[in-house]
Amino acid sequence: MKRKNYNLMIGGAITLFFLAVALIGQFWTPYGTTTMDSMAVNLAPCAAHPLGTDNFGRDTLMAGSGSTFFVAVCTVLIGCVFGTIVGALTGYFGGFFDNLIMRFNDILLSFPSILLALIFISLTKPGSYNIILALGILFIPSFARIVRS
Repeated sequence: MKRKNYNLMIGGAITLFFLAVALIGQFWTPYGTTTMDSMAVNLAPCAAHPLGTDNFGRDTLMAGSGSTFFVAVCTVLIGCVFGTIVGALTGYFGGFFDNLIMRFNDILLSFPSILLALIFISLTKPGSYNIILALGILFIPSFARIVRS
């Protein structure tokens, strides 16, 4: 008889909750995402604003969760697809090619990921697609190392 994995069930429930909030937030929000209210600046959570407001008086309920979810999914997909390809090729060919690519991976992994992402963004135009590209590239070495091993 198998034991139930409660950690998996709790993690899945939390993930489904945030996914539901992100999906609902794309279609329904009680306030506009750009509507500013100078009388409601930096409010704590209350009945009118369940997650409070920011420093411009904008309601923070579900406003950015959709774009954050999009960036996260795309980043992981880029890292997974290209990291799997790189890891499989280095594991298959081995030798000098494997050594060269894995040393480059070690160099990328030795720097803090956020620092490299900020450098990449400062060299390109800011925007969500450049953030996705920068973070996706930084995920490639981790996936490549897992696939090779």
